[in-house]
Amino acid sequence: MKHMPMINRLLAAVLLGYGGYLTLFDGASPHSIVFMLVGISQLATDLIFPAAETYDERQEEIKRKSGHMSYLLSIIYIFVMLLLVQWNVIEDIMTALLSFLFIHVMTFPVMMFIYNRRS
Repeated sequence: MKHMPMINRLLAAVLLGYGGYLTLFDGASPHSIVFMLVGISQLATDLIFPAAETYDERQEEIKRKSGHMSYLLSIIYIFVMLLLVQWNVIEDIMTALLSFLFIHVMTFPVMMFIYNRRS
């Protein structure tokens, strides 16, 4: 467990690097966007809970609350995206999917930041 912060940062660097590589050589594809989003989310999570801070019940409670709120918000997001596609506000289904994926992946670190500031 002592090396987990280093492994998390390495994972984020690999995901961001590979996503950047795909973006440069293949153009902005869904795969490159997903890799970069997950890398950013990993870095954000690592910055909210620094390695110097010990793992305790407070962190567990923050992660649990953040997970619950992210799940509830993702249900709302998917419903809104389905409505927007149904009403032809968003015509391309891939745009709707990538928008949903971006919001879904970034909701968890944002919720962790909010709950971390409250406690």
